[in-house]
Amino acid sequence: MAAGSREICGQLWRHRRVVLVMTAAVLMYGMSRAEDGASLCRAVVCTLVMIPSAVLDCIYGKLYHRLSFCLAAAGLLLAAAQGMAGGGADSVLWSLAGGGLFGLLMLIVFVLGRGSMGFGDVCFAAGLGTFIPFAYVLLAFFLTFALGGVGAVLVYAAGAARGRETAGRLPLGPFLAASCLLSILHGEEIVRWYLGTGQGRMG
Repeated sequence: MAAGSREICGQLWRHRRVVLVMTAAVLMYGMSRAEDGASLCRAVVCTLVMIPSAVLDCIYGKLYHRLSFCLAAAGLLLAAAQGMAGGGADSVLWSLAGGGLFGLLMLIVFVLGRGSMGFGDVCFAAGLGTFIPFAYVLLAFFLTFALGGVGAVLVYAAGAARGRETAGRLPLGPFLAASCLLSILHGEEIVRWYLGTGQGRMG
């Protein structure tokens, strides 16, 4: 959704305590769970940009394109820096591919959903995809809707317990952010668990 930088900054300042607390909590989790320097850098830089977007989406139901563009730029710059440090000349290309694939998958859902989600979710996903290792982009896509489904059930159950009907759409931004972080920090573990479960059932 189009919005001026002054409006976005004003909203972030108005809710600075929530943004700071959430950012600090996610940073602490990321730093405690990262297994290597590359994952730690991805988790830290991604968190610093994605949490403000996710918080504003929760409060206002909007994902601002400017923040998503900043997220994508940060992901590409980090990929370039890590590529120069580690000698991986194709790091930026893989980062672009991750952002493009995640954005494309969300674009398909956007088109097929016919209004069930906003285009801001597509841009946010594309920005997040620049941080996710390419091998785990599909995992992040699956986790987004798995977590979103659980969240929707919980919100509906909470509303039913209070005798109220839930109205409006559930913001997807927080679930996109959570799936991104889980894919960065635990992508390999989740895939191994899934493959192990599948092989166990087949055996």
